[in-house]
Amino acid sequence: MVNTVVLKSTNITDTTKNSTFKYDFPNSINFKDMELGLISASLYYSWFNISDELGNRTFNYTLWDATAGVNTINVITLDEGLYEIGDLNKALQFEFIQKGFYLVDQNGDNVYFAEFLVNSVKNSVDIVTYAVPSTLPSGYTAPSTWNYFYSVNTYYPQIILPPTSNFNEIIGYETGLATSQVFGNTEFTPKTVSSSTAPNVNPNSSVLVEVNIVDNPYGVPANIIYAIVPNVGVGSLIYVAPPEYAFVPVRDGVYNGLTLRLLNKDTLEPLTIKDSQITIILGIKEKYSTSKDKN
Repeated sequence: MVNTVVLKSTNITDTTKNSTFKYDFPNSINFKDMELGLISASLYYSWFNISDELGNRTFNYTLWDATAGVNTINVITLDEGLYEIGDLNKALQFEFIQKGFYLVDQNGDNVYFAEFLVNSVKNSVDIVTYAVPSTLPSGYTAPSTWNYFYSVNTYYPQIILPPTSNFNEIIGYETGLATSQVFGNTEFTPKTVSSSTAPNVNPNSSVLVEVNIVDNPYGVPANIIYAIVPNVGVGSLIYVAPPEYAFVPVRDGVYNGLTLRLLNKDTLEPLTIKDSQITIILGIKEKYSTSKDKN
């Protein structure tokens, strides 16, 4: 027989991260030859892939400042959030608009000189840069703050992934990468750099479920009972109900309750989950006996 324990948002003890739960038993229970497993879990896909916690909020770009006559390095600091590659590209475009680094074509559309593009064939996030003209093209207009022509030559804006940020891991590049700037190119050919490693758009692609009273003799760490993998879109409800329960031995002893934590798979630290509407059901049962056990 399986007895169930239900943990809800009212069991959360850390309301900043919403990932640590405490369940108090009605009275102290002596556990002897018992097992525990995950019956089901429901929670919203609401943990960030860009955050201070992950250290990946910043990257840089370089532009030519016509007034000062020098290259200028600019830092983009992303808001914490859950980003797809398209969202990162929009953030880059927004930065360019704030900086006045764009042109408007004959159709009234903004023209940008760098972008992030998903390349599904290569499993890459391509960084594409475009030549900045030396003069305003016919039919184009520039914002009043435009100050980026370089004398009589063209040049390419430079995207830099500094070693002080883990942003490079999101889009799949070695730290320290800087795209080519190339002054004086007259062909206006786009320059494309492809990811050198697999993009890790969601560093928390699976969430480990830890319960303090279990002890898996074959596992490191020994108190992990399950891994929740998001199988829905951002912001949607994740529902997990294993067709077969995987029970883990409970350490023999007397317990007043249990603590459950949802962990970052890499750091094994509690994950920061923005939506606290979480329900987790655990099952507790006696171990199955065998003839060998009885002897």
